[in-house]
Amino acid sequence: MTGILALLLASTAQAGEFLDVWVTTAFEDTNINAGPGDYSPSANFVMRGNRTFFENYEARYSDDISQSHLVLYRHDDGFAEGWSTEAAMVLQFNPFLNPDQTSDGVDITDDGSYVRVIRDLPGEDHSLSLTGYAVDASRFRLGYSYDLSYGGKEMMARPVWAMPGARLQWQRAGTYAFIGAKSAINAMIDESWEGTRNQAYYSFLSGAGMQLGNMLFEVGAGLFQQGQLENVPDASSPLYGQMISAYGLSGQVGWRSSDDIDFIQSGELRVYRNAPEYLRESYISHGSHEGFGMLVQAEANLLGHDLLDADSDNATIIETAIAGDIQTVFLMNNTEVNIDFVYKDLPYILFNIPGLTSGVSLPEEMVTTPQLYWRAKVSHYLPELNFAPSLGVGLMQPASYTTGDGTYVQYSERDKEGVPADRDSATNILAAVAGGQLDISNSMVAVGELLYTIDNNLSKVEADANGDLIRVAESDAVRNALGFNLMLRARF
Repeated sequence: MTGILALLLASTAQAGEFLDVWVTTAFEDTNINAGPGDYSPSANFVMRGNRTFFENYEARYSDDISQSHLVLYRHDDGFAEGWSTEAAMVLQFNPFLNPDQTSDGVDITDDGSYVRVIRDLPGEDHSLSLTGYAVDASRFRLGYSYDLSYGGKEMMARPVWAMPGARLQWQRAGTYAFIGAKSAINAMIDESWEGTRNQAYYSFLSGAGMQLGNMLFEVGAGLFQQGQLENVPDASSPLYGQMISAYGLSGQVGWRSSDDIDFIQSGELRVYRNAPEYLRESYISHGSHEGFGMLVQAEANLLGHDLLDADSDNATIIETAIAGDIQTVFLMNNTEVNIDFVYKDLPYILFNIPGLTSGVSLPEEMVTTPQLYWRAKVSHYLPELNFAPSLGVGLMQPASYTTGDGTYVQYSERDKEGVPADRDSATNILAAVAGGQLDISNSMVAVGELLYTIDNNLSKVEADANGDLIRVAESDAVRNALGFNLMLRARF
């Protein structure tokens, strides 16, 4: 019995094995002008995710969450000279509240557990490595800004919960090249049998990059099997069950005035390592630079996949999708200014569905507009007060399309809104956020924010004088949303 107890104690996870822990208590209101009748529950501690459309561009989550990662990590020198290994079990814990049932719970998922074998090559910082992602390889993807990145498991036409893979990478200082593959098991349909079977779907990814002085160049390319064509008029069609094959091409170029300024890279695209040389004393940071400094990074992505041709029966067409951004950072001592431009056309937003109607291309005569927006933010750190006020503003032309039923705004791949019937087109969206962050310790901050969004595309369905249901504009209180966040957040 004593031996069993000792074994259990030896295998118990220590507090230091939980990395990137967020614990936030937040008092928020998405719209103080509206109430429950307008689906705004009034100020509360329960709801999360109150933000403007241009925030959290490089992250999966808003900064009012509570979550943590359990990272059990090991690094060893190999038995043969010049070889080494590392491995990590990475589990993500997300406590949540269900406001409809006032119940709580915890989601536990894999977030990139991996094994890695490294071979040192002649020269400094020169290696060849093979990384195997045991359960979910979604951190291994193409594209560079997280909001524009692609190739994770969410691009499958039918949802999958696991998508392991492997990556072979050569690296020498700031130059690298990689190839890799992923696979998922999903449903397979065929006209010749009843029901469904299991089928392996593959993704192949490759890329390379280099730093030349203060310049950065990166390229990537991938081939993907997204699923099957199912929305055909007749299951006897030769197109029924045909594989949806997709491709992606990416490129990025960056320049910085000084190597003291880091290039932008989302933490969502990196693996977790629980070792002293990778850990931070504090996650709190403020942009600063002695004198003037600046950074410019630009990205362009081209995607394509073969979908059912909306304009021709029993035919397919390759529908292309384009997105890109320009991110700029200007630094002057303790003042930071970010000015960014983002472009996504409608097929890019809908790529993971895939298509406006699953598996079907956009009709050629359909009138569409791309999503195009700019955002700017200025912040200034006052070290003597440990306080940083900030102001951000963004203006968006939303992606939209017009059909015989009216015009619709496509905010994201699964979130859209019908424009009021008396308008021929969508209107621009304006948003702003003003706030301040008080650093209390190396691990805790207090944040206050006031958020304002004008979205005149919001509508509701009502009966007109003839009794027909039409879309009319939402009330001024809904279209002019004024919200706030009061947060006490620890991150360690």
